[in-house]
Amino acid sequence: MGVLRCEHWLLDKALIRGLLTGTEKVTAKAARKPKLLKAQMESSKSEERDQIDRPPAPREDEAASESGTSSEAFKSDDWWRESAPESDWAQPVSNAAATEIGQRKEFGTAEVYFCGRTNLFPLNLAIRAIGKENLTGLLRACWDQETIDILARDGEIVLATTRDPDLYCPETPDVLRGVDVVMIERAREQQKENGTPFLLTLARNESIERQPAFDLIRHQGQLLFSKLWSAPNVWIMFEKNADLLGGFGDVTGDPDVDDWSLETLRLVDPEQAGGFDPASIPAYTREGFDRVQKLKLTSDEAQFGSQFNGARSVQQIAKNLRLDLKSARQLLFRFVALEIVECWPGSTTAKPEPKAGMGRLFGRGR
Repeated sequence: MGVLRCEHWLLDKALIRGLLTGTEKVTAKAARKPKLLKAQMESSKSEERDQIDRPPAPREDEAASESGTSSEAFKSDDWWRESAPESDWAQPVSNAAATEIGQRKEFGTAEVYFCGRTNLFPLNLAIRAIGKENLTGLLRACWDQETIDILARDGEIVLATTRDPDLYCPETPDVLRGVDVVMIERAREQQKENGTPFLLTLARNESIERQPAFDLIRHQGQLLFSKLWSAPNVWIMFEKNADLLGGFGDVTGDPDVDDWSLETLRLVDPEQAGGFDPASIPAYTREGFDRVQKLKLTSDEAQFGSQFNGARSVQQIAKNLRLDLKSARQLLFRFVALEIVECWPGSTTAKPEPKAGMGRLFGRGR
């Protein structure tokens, strides 16, 4: 029998419970018939023998027997719980050198707020839901590499991490110069065990300075999350659990999830930024124009966004701004991923541009 994975545990558990319930009913029904028949035979014999033999068992005993059969049938559900992933986070401890992340609930008892694949449930929608609903808990992303966990507190993104230290920080940062190699290795082993960023462990051990370490933790988390934007069919699930954030009072969250997402999009590999037809026409979504006003855009992003008028193609926008198509596609990828704009197929006949274009810069600026 195959091991259940996180992308289908919800469906499998519901299916298993349904099958077990059906099995219980069939088993109980099958067990009831021979008991009733035996009771009738014994009753008949007892009357013929002037009640010499023992009378049939009362209904209460029969019901208790059936209840025992039912409990045995439901005990088979334990095998599923044992195959579920173990707790990912260790209990908070007083030692600053150790992890302070609360222990996660088992999947069988966790309060899952939403889940789905990114081809139907966009990654941007999941991040925005955290901010809009002021959620606290863990957003888990399962893909073809080690699972990525994003911790949120009161609608703010606290950090992103994974149990693979090499995936989290593939290169040795400058802040680790002069740090004891043994201390670094211990911190990395701890991240493999419970997901606590090894940079955070070293900062709490005072092996590295706190502020540079916290800045790097934020950057590495965003760089890690940026890999998900171009990954196909990522399975995401948010678990509401306030206990997970109990040991992260020293980590400041990002209050604006849209700005946090935009910063991760700037870190996406240009080769993975997706291909857009140069003849396609970007246009703002219903909420896109209002949302873009609140973003902290760079000057390039603001100028690019000011070109969206429902008539200009990607190629025309690139020409107007003297950009190569690769740079134009990279900028467009950010707006599309945030669901601020959507691209429409280009028309065979050129449309006249509106006289009053949206020429002013957007966003709060950087």
